[in-house]
Amino acid sequence: MAPHLPKTVLFDLDGTLVDNFEAIHRCYDDVMHMMGLPGVTLEQIRRAVGGSVNVTVVKLAGEANAPTATRLFREHFPDVMFHGLKMYPGCVALLEALKARQIQTAVYTNKDEANSKKILEHLNIRHLVDNVFGTNVHPWRKPQPEFTHHVLTQLQAQANQTVMVGDSPFDISTARQGGLARIHCVTTGSHTAEELEPYKPDTIHADLTQIGQEVFRVL
Repeated sequence: MAPHLPKTVLFDLDGTLVDNFEAIHRCYDDVMHMMGLPGVTLEQIRRAVGGSVNVTVVKLAGEANAPTATRLFREHFPDVMFHGLKMYPGCVALLEALKARQIQTAVYTNKDEANSKKILEHLNIRHLVDNVFGTNVHPWRKPQPEFTHHVLTQLQAQANQTVMVGDSPFDISTARQGGLARIHCVTTGSHTAEELEPYKPDTIHADLTQIGQEVFRVL
């Protein structure tokens, strides 16, 4: 195996591999109106997501409304989750290139695990990753190191031979707390390069195509 290639690559989902922001926005906006609260903008959603539904609803609906908003979001999201859904440039090409080189890949997200799998299947890319790890099947969420340890254990992967690709400070913190070898960020999601730089990821790129070319050198 070429020295620049890791043995395992963990990909965040929303903002990294796929753009699901329109559906997330629609769902939260619907929930806010169901509860008689002010609607939310797409930009508010981009700024609020990343820490799982439990974290986002507090930012949008407030602590007191969070339990109800969380329940309503989880009930409603499956009805709208394919709205506006699309892959980011380079997604398929990079996953295919890593698979061809026998690099283990997995989706590692704070999104509900069952919904994450349905989204990958809907986009016909589930077969391009070896596993999918999301929330609501255990007590953890990123960046908790226990979650990363669970992922590595399930993949039989070593932290020092594993890198992460993400779009937010949550992903950077996940990689650092989990002892992963490197964290590479894209700016397709919730943060710009200028916003990511203070968190000191190893590299920042415009999209997955750049990561495939400049980091993994497989595209």
